[in-house]
Amino acid sequence: MWQRVFAGFMVLLPLFVTVYLLQLVFFMVDRAVGGWLTELMLTTGLASRQGELVWFLGVPFHGHIPVIGVLLLLLILLLIGGIARTPVGRHVFSMVERLFGFIPVARGVYSTVQQVSQALVHERSSFKQVVLVEYPRKGVYTVGFLTGESQGGALEFTGKEYVNVFLSKSPNPTNGWLALVPRSEVTFLDMSIEDGLKFVISGGVVPPKERLSEPTALIQPEES
Repeated sequence: MWQRVFAGFMVLLPLFVTVYLLQLVFFMVDRAVGGWLTELMLTTGLASRQGELVWFLGVPFHGHIPVIGVLLLLLILLLIGGIARTPVGRHVFSMVERLFGFIPVARGVYSTVQQVSQALVHERSSFKQVVLVEYPRKGVYTVGFLTGESQGGALEFTGKEYVNVFLSKSPNPTNGWLALVPRSEVTFLDMSIEDGLKFVISGGVVPPKERLSEPTALIQPEES
């Protein structure tokens, strides 16, 4: 009986934690941005205060107008995303990156978060498939990401077909090195890039549901 109770608890725990964290972030953002926006609306006369109640469009609210802070933040993010796609926006954000590069502590934090976010956003174009490579010694395997076929005359003398494999380090999957590995020595995993990144970032805490497949052909990346 208690084993079933514990099993049910473990099934529901990720759901409860996710909902709790989302709720916590929602209220933090809404309280911070919404409180500031409410004060601005009171100053400009768009809203009025009577005691502890804030009146807006004939509706009373306690403390500040709810949800409006989250909506404002979404609009700001949408605006920033649009600006970042323009030449002027790219130039401005490039200047911001260089500015953070001069700050010792902020430089490391900014660089790590940026690399991880870029890897997650551009996973389909950067990494084609999750693979296993026997490294650093025989019988020990390292998770890597296939990035393409090895080309050029440097490897032609070997008579083997090589592929480019990026061997990631935990917890930052963009930190690692490139290895040119014979295709016959690469084990291809039937695993999504997202699951592979989760496995690397968590240091193996989040186990993927992988299935080994025969390393006979390169699985083409999905069209985005």
